[in-house]
Amino acid sequence: MSKTKAAPAMIKKANNFNFWFLKLFIRPALYLIYRFRFDMKSSRGIKRPCLILANHQTGFDQLGLSMGFGFGINYVATDTIFRHGLLSKIMVLLVRPIPFSKGSSDLTALKHMINVIKSGGSVAMFPSGNRCCYGVESDILPGIGRLAKKFDVPLVLVQFQGGYNTLPRWKAKKNLGKVIATVVRIVSREELSALGAEEVDSIIQRELKFNEFEFNRTAQITFRGKHKAEYLESMLFYCPQCGVMNSLRSRGNEFFCTECEARVRINGTGFFERIHNAGAIPETILEWSELQLEHIKNLDYTPYGETPFFTDGEIQFSVAERAKGETLLGRGQISLFNDRVVVCDREFPLTEVTMALVGVRNLSIYARDNVYAIKGPWGMNLMKYMICGYHLRNMALDIKDGYYGY
Repeated sequence: MSKTKAAPAMIKKANNFNFWFLKLFIRPALYLIYRFRFDMKSSRGIKRPCLILANHQTGFDQLGLSMGFGFGINYVATDTIFRHGLLSKIMVLLVRPIPFSKGSSDLTALKHMINVIKSGGSVAMFPSGNRCCYGVESDILPGIGRLAKKFDVPLVLVQFQGGYNTLPRWKAKKNLGKVIATVVRIVSREELSALGAEEVDSIIQRELKFNEFEFNRTAQITFRGKHKAEYLESMLFYCPQCGVMNSLRSRGNEFFCTECEARVRINGTGFFERIHNAGAIPETILEWSELQLEHIKNLDYTPYGETPFFTDGEIQFSVAERAKGETLLGRGQISLFNDRVVVCDREFPLTEVTMALVGVRNLSIYARDNVYAIKGPWGMNLMKYMICGYHLRNMALDIKDGYYGY
């Protein structure tokens, strides 16, 4: 008689003591390193159980969010952070995070969240599921309002400001500026009950769809650093000045095109200053990304059935087990065709996969059989594979106003 496989144990609510202990060390470290502070007046009186949602700007947002509350928080975290051996085991022991697979629906994560809430705990998540790439919050997951109503606990909305210019997703070195986190809205159980799911969605969108550039036009926070443009070519790959792709490079605070010699500098408030031959270059990274996406949408991909549209070498290719480690499959190159992406001779039809950029050097491919991880060197642009891959997928499946991965 065959044995039935036991159901995985439910994640328990986070321990208050562990969070209080960690705060003793983390709070001063975050201030010293990033000039981060949480507006404690805004979170006064908030208790468990509750659902906490925040915009996502930096790699330390989870730590920063913890500083604002006097109780343990179970974070919904991408399952890639569970693939770091002993460090991941310590993290799981201390804060009991809930693993979630980016780029795919995840019912297991939902069950864990419900269990934590029912046991009187608090769950925190970044509803975009993604660190912002270009200075504005990434697309917020649809249906988050329905999820908030399902939990039937107070909804707490937190906004981070200044994080994008302090530690942009594409940088290896921080700038020194100022990062502030504030509770901008609390929606009570009674208010949630009276509102429709779409109305809750609208509140979440309004409070969390934060635009760093609009904010700093007024705030005028100065961010100091000698490497503000470092590795920006891993986010931007199209030159608006000459229309060439893959010709952009960075050096210090400057960003330039090797083809037409257009050159700009990122100034202290995060905006571009034109230096040479840059009349078509916009003022912000966000505006540049919009021109880039528009260019991608208008291209003719029909000639690229046998010849790759993009190709890069020096990548590391692994298969990843959910919330566990990775097994190296090989090293080689990645190529994008008009109907597939090929990694180390392994073909993935674009209509059968989804993709997610993890950090800036890692691209996850979610296929039917498994999750695959691609890692490139600093400065390699894996973003273009995701954006163009989603565009080609949307066209093949006749999806209007489609998602592009960010």
